[in-house]
Amino acid sequence: MRDQLIETLYKAIDEALANVHTATVARVVGVNATTVNVQPVVARVVDGQTINLPIFRDVPPVFMRGGNSYTAHPIAVGDYALLILTERCFDNWYQGKDNQPPADYRMHDYSDGFALIGISPLAGAIPIPQKVRRVGDSEVTGDYEHEGDYILTGNVTINGNLTVNGDGGGGTVNMSNTTLNLTSGDIIADGVSLKTHTHGGVQPGGGNTGVPN
Repeated sequence: MRDQLIETLYKAIDEALANVHTATVARVVGVNATTVNVQPVVARVVDGQTINLPIFRDVPPVFMRGGNSYTAHPIAVGDYALLILTERCFDNWYQGKDNQPPADYRMHDYSDGFALIGISPLAGAIPIPQKVRRVGDSEVTGDYEHEGDYILTGNVTINGNLTVNGDGGGGTVNMSNTTLNLTSGDIIADGVSLKTHTHGGVQPGGGNTGVPN
């Protein structure tokens, strides 16, 4: 009798734990404006049968954010994500209501998840670099500060001003095997214009040359 009771309790505990959802691996199957649709790729086994879980829609992705700054990256169908499931329903919070009771009293439910994009199976694992490595197109809005060497492979487009300050207030720009094409504007060196400068004492009679053509 005692053994049957213990067995019944263990079975009840196992069934309860089987429905306590914490985190699982999922694949992105749809990308929306601010959310993603994901489908878990780890199947469940219920009564000896393998069951694939359905698509979970409108899951908020996780981006690193602080104050007015954030880092956001593109998300593509096929990306893998760690689907993190919260203890309680967060619908009220998601609608902008802090410190409110849950809209629904479900717990550890598949409905309440965030998608942390960027995990990979072994075949697609990213080697751990010695330095921060950024691969792919990148766009920076706002102030950006970088300390240390910076190596860029690709094209650079600057909409604005470029200021170079080297050690002690003086900087050197070294260019090799490079053609500088200036389609408009001017280059000024110590107040001397590349477009309008003249040379004195080289014309017959000591006059100045004309401006460059």
